[in-house]
Amino acid sequence: MHSILPNSRRHDIAIHASGRIDISARIARALSLAPGDVIDIARDNGEWYLYVKYRADNYTGNHRGRVWATSNGKGTFRTHSASIARAIFFATGTPLTGVLRFPCGTIINRDNQTFITIIYRNPI
Repeated sequence: MHSILPNSRRHDIAIHASGRIDISARIARALSLAPGDVIDIARDNGEWYLYVKYRADNYTGNHRGRVWATSNGKGTFRTHSASIARAIFFATGTPLTGVLRFPCGTIINRDNQTFITIIYRNPI
């Protein structure tokens, strides 16, 4: 027999080779994302963490990784960062084509900053 759903876990982040990054509503709520916030990915002890680098009202100018709400009404967010996409594709050893989808893990708070673990070793 063969399973129709070999992996039933849904992704939280989709990273496209073009640099487009889609963030699920669950992760957006956990990070309290708002349009105009700037996200980044931090690495620590072999783990990767998604976090809000700057809040929309705390910076000036144009920044890479600035999110905007998608128009689908589901609370999802999108940004564009070719440098983040290249780093993730390189870390997973995947050719820079297509899309990678990842689940997220635990929420960590350090110094009043919220980080969410990206499970990048097992793309969906």
